[in-house]
Amino acid sequence: MNQPEINQLESLLAAPLFKGKAMSIDRLQGFLVAVVSSPDTVLPSQWLPDVVGGETEYDSMEQAQAFMDLLMRFYNEVAAALSANEPIPFILRQRSSTDERMNYQTWCEGYILGWALSSQEWLRPGNEVLKKLTFPILYLSGAFREDAQAKGKAYEEEEDYKVQQECVDVLPRVVQSIYDFWRERRGTPTIRRESPKVGRNDPCPCGSGKKFKQCCGHHQILH
Repeated sequence: MNQPEINQLESLLAAPLFKGKAMSIDRLQGFLVAVVSSPDTVLPSQWLPDVVGGETEYDSMEQAQAFMDLLMRFYNEVAAALSANEPIPFILRQRSSTDERMNYQTWCEGYILGWALSSQEWLRPGNEVLKKLTFPILYLSGAFREDAQAKGKAYEEEEDYKVQQECVDVLPRVVQSIYDFWRERRGTPTIRRESPKVGRNDPCPCGSGKKFKQCCGHHQILH
């Protein structure tokens, strides 16, 4: 997709049609990267409601077709890049109008939402390789900062900034490595979830301690 088409998709996601419930384009990209990386096939019928915030009544068939065409092309490009081991062109936004640093938190929250759709436990006991790979994503989502603040622990801003930069530097490699990790295991017996998929009232898999619906399950809430 070229930049005008990405801009068009971004505009559609922000249209009144979705009543402010659809994902932002940066959250959507992180979400789809995780969906594509999943050890099992996650069908569009499973992930689309999360993207648009539930059921949607389009103004016309033409509008619905235009949106779905752009969305599926976006999905397919993410899938093609990961499959070919090509760098993902991260879509990021500034943290604020006065802070020009890139906001990785929203992207990583989207990724966490996407991996929650998998039928398998990504961070099950003993899966140390994947725990290490997902650390930068969890850290950049703000989960560890919030957990420390909730527990009244001291949080060093300088150290936090240093770790954030390290996580940003390795994020492209980590994203590809997670995809490769699960690709190597597809089609072979794997350990399934012992518990159901994350429910809205369950603890968020990002580790924040909040309920899923109050954390990554609510795309408008940041850690």
